Amino acid sequence: MSSLSEEISIKLNIYKRNYAEYTKCLIRGNEIVLDGRPEEKVRQLFIYFLVNQSKLFPNEIDIRVESDYHDIELCKTVKNDYFKPYCPPLMIVEVKREEENLRNHEKQIERYLKKSCSEIGILYNYHEIIAYTKKDGVFTSNHLNSLEDIPPLILQSSNKLNENILKFEKARNGSFDSFIYLVNKYGKYKLNRIVFRLKHEQLPIVGSFFKFQDNKLYYNIYVQNVQKQQSCDFQDFEKLVCIIY
Repeated sequence: MSSLSEEISIKLNIYKRNYAEYTKCLIRGNEIVLDGRPEEKVRQLFIYFLVNQSKLFPNEIDIRVESDYHDIELCKTVKNDYFKPYCPPLMIVEVKREEENLRNHEKQIERYLKKSCSEIGILYNYHEIIAYTKKDGVFTSNHLNSLEDIPPLILQSSNKLNENILKFEKARNGSFDSFIYLVNKYGKYKLNRIVFRLKHEQLPIVGSFFKFQDNKLYYNIYVQNVQKQQSCDFQDFEKLVCIIY
C-alpha cells in the first residue's frame, strides 16, 4: 500500500519554489502551498479522484471547495437553465490529516448535514473513509472500503433530483399534478421564484408561499414590495415557466 506522500507525488502536479512545495487546486485553479498543510494534501487527493476517476465530473456533479465552511460540497449538475431551485448538496466531505481519529469529528459532520439538509456526509483521512447517511432523521455511519464506494452513494442521491427534473418537464408541458408536486417541494416559502402562466392572462406570474386546498391554488405575489395573496382554480393553470433560486 502506497503512502500519502507517494500517492500525491504520482497524481498531483507538485513543484517547488523557494524551498516550498506547491500544487494547483483542480477545481479553484489557485496555487496552494502544501508544506505544513496535511489536510490540504488529503483534500487534493480526494478532488483528484472525483475529477479523474469517479466518472461523475463534470456531467453528473459540480464540485465546490470551501463552500459554506465545508471542505468539499458535491452538488448535482443541472443543465436546464429554467430549473434551478435551491437544492442541498448531494454530499458534504470533511477531510482530516491522515493520523486524525475520524470518530472525534462525528458531531461536526452531523451538524453540517443537519444545517444544510444534505443526506450524505463523508469523513476522510486517506487511510479511512466513514460515510454518514440520514434516514427518518437518524444518522447512521458505515466504513467504506475505498473511494470507489463513493460514486454509487452520489448517484443514489442524484437520482432523486432527476425525478424532480422529469416532473418539471411535465409541468412545463401543462401537467397540473406535476406542478402541484413541485410547488409543494420548492414553493412553500420565498426561497425560490416560481414562475407560471394562467390561461387568459397575458403576463406570467411570480409566486411564493403556495398552498393547494379545495381544488384551488393559493399563492402570494409582491406588488411594490407589498405581499398579496391570490388564488386560481386548477382549470386555469396553463404551464410552469421556471423555478429559480
